[in-house]
Amino acid sequence: MIELKGSESDWQQDERYQQLVELAPDGILIHDGERILLCNAAAARLAGATAREQLIDRPIGALLDPPYLKAVQVQLTDSTIPLEAASPVRDTLHRLDGSDLQVEVRAIAFLDRGRPAAHLVIRDITERLAVEQATRQVAERLQEAQRMEAVGALAGGVAHEVNNMMGVILGFSDFLLRDDRLPADCLADVREIMKAADRASTVTRQLLAFGRRAVHRPRMADLGAVVRAVEPVVRRLLGEDRRLVIVADAVPRVWVDPGQLEQVIVNLALNARDAMLAGGTVTITAAETDFAGGAAEFGCAALPPGRYATLQLRDTGSGMDSATLSRIFEPFFTTKPLGQGTGLGLAAAEGIVKQHNGCISVVSAPGQGSTFTVYLPLHPATGPVERRKSSRPAGEAVAGSGATVLVVDDEPAVCAIAARSLEENGFQVLRAHDGTEALELVGRHGPPALVLTDLTMPGIGGAELARRLRERWPDLPFLFMSGHSADELWRQGAVSREADLIEKPFSPKGLVASVTAALAKAEESRVPPLG
Repeated sequence: MIELKGSESDWQQDERYQQLVELAPDGILIHDGERILLCNAAAARLAGATAREQLIDRPIGALLDPPYLKAVQVQLTDSTIPLEAASPVRDTLHRLDGSDLQVEVRAIAFLDRGRPAAHLVIRDITERLAVEQATRQVAERLQEAQRMEAVGALAGGVAHEVNNMMGVILGFSDFLLRDDRLPADCLADVREIMKAADRASTVTRQLLAFGRRAVHRPRMADLGAVVRAVEPVVRRLLGEDRRLVIVADAVPRVWVDPGQLEQVIVNLALNARDAMLAGGTVTITAAETDFAGGAAEFGCAALPPGRYATLQLRDTGSGMDSATLSRIFEPFFTTKPLGQGTGLGLAAAEGIVKQHNGCISVVSAPGQGSTFTVYLPLHPATGPVERRKSSRPAGEAVAGSGATVLVVDDEPAVCAIAARSLEENGFQVLRAHDGTEALELVGRHGPPALVLTDLTMPGIGGAELARRLRERWPDLPFLFMSGHSADELWRQGAVSREADLIEKPFSPKGLVASVTAALAKAEESRVPPLG
């Protein structure tokens, strides 16, 4: 324990001591356990005082909370304890104007003429705490992004496998419905099987949309036209006791996948319907607006400021509290009773919007309804050009002509359905269950008219198969099958942006139409231009 002896002026009026205290960047207070004896200019500023005299003789407890004072009190009363500074303690400084300041206090006890006293060094840590909080938030966002990416990858993988099975169910169900030998009383059962498979496919599409791995085919579209196209569906979903208002007059053009954007509108409308059990009004507005950006817009902090197309859906329902708002875009989170919701609708909507380089924000409060706003980039003046359409109907002089198609898929049932669908429509079919077998078949039989192949297979996948075969036959057309999104495949470099893709699960009729169109396009590309 240090002891300072002599008159009060020995230490209070010593010029060098005063200089040292005054030049210190941190606030310095000396107190006797009850009242403040000395303070420097920095301490006065921290406390909001205009003069040091405003602090002298004030109770120390009026400025600082007391937890650390008890530890110092032991040192003040026990002269056997050696001199050592107490560990810094987080504290709250109560300023003279009534506001509070977060500080860190380091205390050391000493004896002044035999009386206990404490020397406090007070440091403003407001900025440090802000940096620490920002660092924590960044770490939390990174962890959340990594978690969501992992869940998205898992969802994409699960959806791809489920889509394979749904394709099998839909394909064989379609064959049964067209089989004259099927008893009439079994037709309803088969149709129920197909309905269940369609519902399962809807869930997998939502999984893919959530993970931003859904097949993505954007084009230039009028936002108002998209809203008006989906209006009949939304009206049916809302029912007769709920009112729908559409405001979509002068609206901008956007570069979107219209089908996916319609899914966003439907999902938001379903959410609004469930929030308005006793009737109400849903207002859908398509417009153009300036977005200032910033974290104030929930979910849109990373969106650059600028001019955007907006799609807003407002309901007069029950609204949501802050706890629900913080989780509404989480996959599988739902406030509905067990069995009445998957918790994927809003997660899928957010995934689709982000896939379009936009964002979705929500404002809601209990009893005040909810407003969802989707921000989408405007269509650029020189956007991507759609592919040139064939001048003749797709498949003219191709369907039923006996063209040979090589079907490659490691799932035997999918391969069987594809082959049977094509054979029933006049195509010759060769089957292979992986890329290696496909290469052997082409080596024996020569190139087919078209290769229909799954992209994801063990060993030689569809993209590698196409690369090897086109080394010898550059014009050989390919139609790829996949349950993953075009964006994901492009990002991975699996296929080019010009590649023809068919989404799983597909119907036999849809497959035949896609194969026919791909053959027609290939034939057209081989026809030399006139003149």
